[in-house]
Amino acid sequence: MSSQLNVDTIVDKAGSGGTNVKVGNTSTYVSDGGGVTQNLVQGLAKAWCKINGTGTPAINDSFNCSGSITDNGNGDYSIGITSAFSNVSNIVAVGMEFENSTSSAIAIGSSSTSSLRLKSFDNGNASDREHLGFLVHGDLA
Repeated sequence: MSSQLNVDTIVDKAGSGGTNVKVGNTSTYVSDGGGVTQNLVQGLAKAWCKINGTGTPAINDSFNCSGSITDNGNGDYSIGITSAFSNVSNIVAVGMEFENSTSSAIAIGSSSTSSLRLKSFDNGNASDREHLGFLVHGDLA
């Protein structure tokens, strides 16, 4: 027999208003149309990072990324991943460049389970950019 819990707010035991909800990797959610269920944990981004790649490269904001960047040369950066992925072959990473340019491109270079390499180009040439970012999906270790 199944049960249903109807509440307006979940708070911690102390009643301070904060919530700590743990979701297992078998948790599902119902699609917008209501006909399909999906695995909640598999659908979440496991890491993302917004960086400034000019001058001394720096992380502006991030999730699951270390606090420093390795500058591998013009337009070429390595960013550490705090909680490693289980297998680098099974990750999907997407890069973005936020400049106002139609000739720019981003490439995700050779990566490992604990770091991601981001490369930026302008007119086919490696180029430092002020506003770069990436998003990674995959299984954490």
